[in-house]
Amino acid sequence: MEDRAAPDPEDVRIGTTIRALRNALGWKLGELAAAVGRSHAYLSNIEAGRKRCPGWLARKIAEALGVPVGAIVSPGYDTAPITAPIATDRQSA
Repeated sequence: MEDRAAPDPEDVRIGTTIRALRNALGWKLGELAAAVGRSHAYLSNIEAGRKRCPGWLARKIAEALGVPVGAIVSPGYDTAPITAPIATDRQSA
């Protein structure tokens, strides 16, 4: 049996944050992947914490979603104020 290292908690936190923002803003994983020029599988691995999200990609994701990069990379960032109004605008479009 292969001994796999546990995912880095920071990678898991960032991936979970990206998924939460993406879902709150009404984006499908494939849409975000296309917007940032990466594969669906690659972003899925980042969201699951299996792959590390490089800083340049965090910036591209933040830009695509219309959120500050701090919303993705900063542990204490409160995303509630930015997701509610944006989610309403995108879903009504």
